Amino acid sequence: MLHEMTTATEHQTQTLRIEGMHCAACVRRVERALVKVDGISEASADFIAGRAIIELERAVEQPALSAAISGAGYELVESDDPEESEGVGAIGPLVVRAAPALVLGWGIFFAMQANRWGEFGWNPDLVFPILFAVATPTLAWGLWPMFRRAALAASRRTSDMDTLIVLGVTAAWGYSTVSALFPSALEGSDASRDVFFDTALIIVGFVSLGRALEARVRLRAAAALTRLLKLAPQTARVVENGIERDIPAADVNVGDTLRVRPGEQVPVDGRILSGASSIDESLLTGESVPVSKSPDDSVFAGTMNLDGAFTYQATQVGTATALARITSAVERAQSSKAPAQRLADQIASVFVPMVVLIAVITFIVWAVFGDGSSWTAAVLSAVAVLVVACPCALGLATPAAIAAGSGRAARLGILFRDAEALEAAGKIDTVVWDKTGTLTSGRHEVSSVEPLGISHEELIRLAASVEQHSEHPLGAAIVAHAEELGIEPEPVSEFRNQPGRGALATVGTSAIAVGNSSLMSEVGISVSESESAETPVYIARDDQLIGVIRLSDQVKPGSADAVALLARSGVDSMLVSGDTEQTAQAVAAQVGIRDVQARTLPEEKSEVVSAIQSSNRRVAMVGDGVNDAPALAQADLGLAMRTGSDIALETAQVGLMQSNPVRAAEAVLLARATRNVIRQNLGFAFAYNILLIPLAAGLAVPIFDAVGGVPGGLTWLFGEQGQFEPIAAALAMVASSLSVLTNALRLNRWQARLS
Repeated sequence: MLHEMTTATEHQTQTLRIEGMHCAACVRRVERALVKVDGISEASADFIAGRAIIELERAVEQPALSAAISGAGYELVESDDPEESEGVGAIGPLVVRAAPALVLGWGIFFAMQANRWGEFGWNPDLVFPILFAVATPTLAWGLWPMFRRAALAASRRTSDMDTLIVLGVTAAWGYSTVSALFPSALEGSDASRDVFFDTALIIVGFVSLGRALEARVRLRAAAALTRLLKLAPQTARVVENGIERDIPAADVNVGDTLRVRPGEQVPVDGRILSGASSIDESLLTGESVPVSKSPDDSVFAGTMNLDGAFTYQATQVGTATALARITSAVERAQSSKAPAQRLADQIASVFVPMVVLIAVITFIVWAVFGDGSSWTAAVLSAVAVLVVACPCALGLATPAAIAAGSGRAARLGILFRDAEALEAAGKIDTVVWDKTGTLTSGRHEVSSVEPLGISHEELIRLAASVEQHSEHPLGAAIVAHAEELGIEPEPVSEFRNQPGRGALATVGTSAIAVGNSSLMSEVGISVSESESAETPVYIARDDQLIGVIRLSDQVKPGSADAVALLARSGVDSMLVSGDTEQTAQAVAAQVGIRDVQARTLPEEKSEVVSAIQSSNRRVAMVGDGVNDAPALAQADLGLAMRTGSDIALETAQVGLMQSNPVRAAEAVLLARATRNVIRQNLGFAFAYNILLIPLAAGLAVPIFDAVGGVPGGLTWLFGEQGQFEPIAAALAMVASSLSVLTNALRLNRWQARLS
């Protein structure tokens, strides 16, 4: 969004909304203009969403930004409404320019056809000047935006799609004008006295209408970001001295106390002070199941409060909220350039001059070697070449797929740092999984209880009585288990923590020891440990073993599905863990992983990743983003599972808003699907131009001559002689861009399937 302030300050990233961009050449022009502004170190424009993201070294006045963009031939949009940018939905002006050109163009076309069929007895000296007078202002109105941009491009010694359209339409109009007003100029030449005002008008109409449709489709491609921007509530209910009042959400400060009622959105991030509720956090995590919230739990801006009221203290406001940072991450991903896009941009930059050269050669060949009215054929063929060529399809191929893919990922709670990360994810063939906190919950739970000469309830009560004073995670799991069963711990005395071993205390008149085999040895009890993935906690009373409570780190429900999804697509999985071999193997068996590396220290995990990479494998590392940071950095792709309050992508290239392994698998598979769409789009764009430019140049003429003429069903496309009709060329050019865009939009419906 365009920031409300008029001056950008130091070390900021600012998003500008820009009207008028429609192709890769526009992007290059805007970027070059912005980086020339003093204080801007980097600029990345995105014509799909109609915006540019700039990196600022120092303060930049907004008039300087506006002047730079205007000088490049575009307009800085002052509004925060993303749909006011032509790039994301300002379709009206384009339709207004398209409609008169199409209506008048087709009217002239059918009238000309009727005259050629002998239904009218037109006097060209009278009718052609009238057609000139009617068509010229309509044509000027429709062509003006393209002419302006083409002229600006020419002044900077560059060219783009507008250059081709303007040249083609001007050639058709110029020939028609000479034929209408100066017919004597055609006498004695191989040129028929004919006019093609209808052709020029229909080309302009098709192009304008096509760009309106493109803008609509691009709106859908960028819809993920638009939805995110609209999710932030505009007001907040602040509580001061017991009095509630509504204020703009932008005016909330850190530390303010807010109240949220059922059915309302949370305005800013914070921590609950009182009350409880269930909150729908699907916009952050992609998970539709409501999350229960109680005092001290975190809540996030834009999430929906379902059934309870609560008060909370604001902890993050403005651009620091989770929603704002997600929006920023999606903007950054959609505006960045993937390697494939940079290659396409380079090709597109030389494409227009090549097409102009081909059109000139086509004109010369037809004018010199053509039969009959060769000058007429030369003009029509050259116009067809200029119009049919479509660098737009080439320029749209990658950014449209990136926008749709990253948008779909955001709705699933997957945040790609940039387009390069999205493309890298599509090449992954091996995923290395951390165990604790990634494939497992990271929280131990009681899995079995083995009382010896004592009741199950009494064993739990004694163990929980001692562990209620312990800070060890295993002790906390035992206390939690007692609470679930409704067992109340007893008071204890003489509690002594034994680090690394357990704890001792007196319960009633009995000395109770709770801990591992080392603690049991200290109290004179010998125990034998089994080869199990479970962690045993022994309980002794008065130096007699009275039972064993076994705990295990539970495998997350989606872990096996994640591994299966990857395996179906030919992606291998490996488990790397610092736990014992038995524990690691047990978890691996549950989720379907055969390759296991146990007793691996955090700093050694990066070495494991490096070893796999040395076998020419593309490796993704999935971890919690803390102890796994070295491995995440070493991997070709790092995926960090994080909570809604911690979505920064410093180490990992991909942030997973939901702690669900399935999301990691979906990130890889969605990136593969995006990469496939990019390949399809680029292949179509290249094939389209390789096939149709030669046809437009007249390659079909000798072919149709050889087979006895143009079949009746193809005359609308190739005319009577086999020359590609300029009107058909305009329609084909529009269709090529729309085909690329609609193919990219398939990613909006992408889903991973196990079967």
